[in-house]
Amino acid sequence: MSFETAIVLLNVVVGVVILSFILFRVVNLRRNPEVRPPMNVAPGMPDETLEGRKLERVLGWALLFTIILAVALPVYFLFEPNREATASQTFLQQSIHRGATLFANTQSKSYDATTSLLCANCHGVHGEGGSTPYTLQPEADICQIKKNQSNPNLPECLPQQVIWQAPALNTALLRYSSDELAQIITYGRPGTPMPSWGVASGKGVLGDQSIQDIVNFIQSIQISPKQAQQESNQAVVQFKQQAVEFVTSTQGSLTTAEQTLAQDQAKNASAATISADQTSISQLQAELSSAQANNTQVQGLSEGALLFRVNCARCHTKNWSFEDPTKLGQPGPAPQGSGAFGPPLTDGSTLLQFPGNTGRTEQIQWVTVGVPANMPYGTRGISSGRMPHFGNLLSAQQIAAIVDYERSL
Repeated sequence: MSFETAIVLLNVVVGVVILSFILFRVVNLRRNPEVRPPMNVAPGMPDETLEGRKLERVLGWALLFTIILAVALPVYFLFEPNREATASQTFLQQSIHRGATLFANTQSKSYDATTSLLCANCHGVHGEGGSTPYTLQPEADICQIKKNQSNPNLPECLPQQVIWQAPALNTALLRYSSDELAQIITYGRPGTPMPSWGVASGKGVLGDQSIQDIVNFIQSIQISPKQAQQESNQAVVQFKQQAVEFVTSTQGSLTTAEQTLAQDQAKNASAATISADQTSISQLQAELSSAQANNTQVQGLSEGALLFRVNCARCHTKNWSFEDPTKLGQPGPAPQGSGAFGPPLTDGSTLLQFPGNTGRTEQIQWVTVGVPANMPYGTRGISSGRMPHFGNLLSAQQIAAIVDYERSL
């Protein structure tokens, strides 16, 4: 039993005793004869009675309650800070549990069919990152004409399904503050699969407490900066390996298609079947050529260019989040650093914002730690508070390599 509970029980016992005494006195008064002499005429108790055992009992009870009060108050104030800290920690753990339930999907232990928002479907069960289908809407001017929308004769005006790579959240608070993360959850990322979850956005369903619950849960799954730097280094290796795998996978599919064509020809298959096989081979040859060109480009990239693609292109390069060189029918990525959610960095933009050697130092600082919202940076720049900082994810040498690459765009 906690000290707080003991104090409450003691107060209850004292209250019951006092109330019982009052009731006892009232009941006894009702049993007395109704006709009583006036109090000022009735004989009072003699001093021997008043100052004897009766007075001692009253003083004894008064002394007992005084001792209880004198001991209880210091003890209460002694234990109160610890109780408050324990209560805060308990509330935080409850908040994390609620956040885990909101984040969960059907593969999560905390999944609740009535309240879970399925965030883990995109960001991974453990916040390690993932992918999700997303529909791209046509953007060409001709597609703004109503009769051209969803017109099969105009493929460029048809919505396109892509696989969008969602970011890892187990490093989110190494890049953003908790307030910045809450803002992202509240208002989402327009033009991406990330919806607006907050009531404040006018579109979401979550209040401030629920959003803070998700932030607290994400805080609880953060990896250490050392581990994050290791994973960042590994991501560069995986990016280069993925370019190789695009080639290998497409080459395998092409070999299989060529074998199928040979088998169909040996079996004297119909002309339609042979034609379909040849069409498939032609498509795979085009995809293989694209994958090989992509692999050649990726393998020749500088360290800064590779780090930029892994860490920065998501915001600063349109269509990067679903880039796949073998998907010839979908939009390819825009020129690196040409802008998307973040501002364009091409055509010397960074040199204007951060001029000279002093500007390079300021830009490194900007990428490393950033500045709070509405604070100045560079040449007349005003921070929106949305730029992540990478000092916990990348080494100083890696950040310098990224900055030098950006200044060359």
